[in-house]
Amino acid sequence: RPTVIKHMGEYHMWYSYRGNNDKYKIGYAKSKNKLDWITYHDTVCSLETSKDDWDSEMICYPYVFYHKDRLYMLYNGNGYGKSGIGLAVLEEE
Repeated sequence: RPTVIKHMGEYHMWYSYRGNNDKYKIGYAKSKNKLDWITYHDTVCSLETSKDDWDSEMICYPYVFYHKDRLYMLYNGNGYGKSGIGLAVLEEE
């Protein structure tokens, strides 16, 4: 299931989708009205699978939330989370 948050008048959504070779990846889209979405997939969400670790085959089921003015994402790894979950933090540019 996707996560949608409102930030500065726009809606942001993270979701699971099948990437190359039917491996799950995390996608990103945004909208001004919750009806018309622009998808960015690999251009904005730069979270990638690792080479040889618990999330080397897939990343899926993102859950995005704010905590103390920082944006976090919990996500599952290989086997839909059987091998572990991750925590990503948005780095400010």
